Amino acid sequence: MDALDTRERILLTAERFYAERGFDGTSMRSLTEEAGVNLAAVNYHFGSKKALMWDMFRAKIVPLNDERIRRLEAAEAQPGGATLEAIFDALLRPMFEQAQGPDGTNIIFMRMVGRMFSENEEFWQQLHVEFFNDLTARFRGAVAVAEPGLTPASLAWRFHFAIGAMLGALLIYHPKGACTEHIDFGDQDKMCTHLVSYMCAGFRGMEAPAE
Repeated sequence: MDALDTRERILLTAERFYAERGFDGTSMRSLTEEAGVNLAAVNYHFGSKKALMWDMFRAKIVPLNDERIRRLEAAEAQPGGATLEAIFDALLRPMFEQAQGPDGTNIIFMRMVGRMFSENEEFWQQLHVEFFNDLTARFRGAVAVAEPGLTPASLAWRFHFAIGAMLGALLIYHPKGACTEHIDFGDQDKMCTHLVSYMCAGFRGMEAPAE
């Protein structure tokens, strides 16, 4: 096994362990046993448990966010600029495409996203600053252009609820559960299309509460 194979095996195992157990619940002893390596190999390639997890996040999140920005820029380059539908599609579809594995829904990826948003405050803040601060600002700015006239507070609330809808749709995976008639949870493309439509309607239809 060469060094590249070793590093990749460690990252793939870390992804699965994190999805199943979270950061605190991931034992480096169990992870190394599962990956077929020793602790020295993890220390050599990554230096620490947190550095390993951060590299795993980086490998998943950075290409995803780059694709989101690419699609947003393409939408903004259209005559008349980007519509709200195009903006949310650029934000959502790359994630749903990643959740659609070659053999069906990528459960590990979906669980990993859920774990990220349930970490302790300090851990989540570090993740958000490194991977999501700039992305959020970029998309909120695009929404402000597409839907002018909203106060900063109103835009912030609506964007917050839109992100909540995205995460809920992505994480609620019950292919054989109750109340799922007519819903194919394995079709991530269709789920994304329905969600974009729902989010845009809610975003435009939300009434600001009385002061």
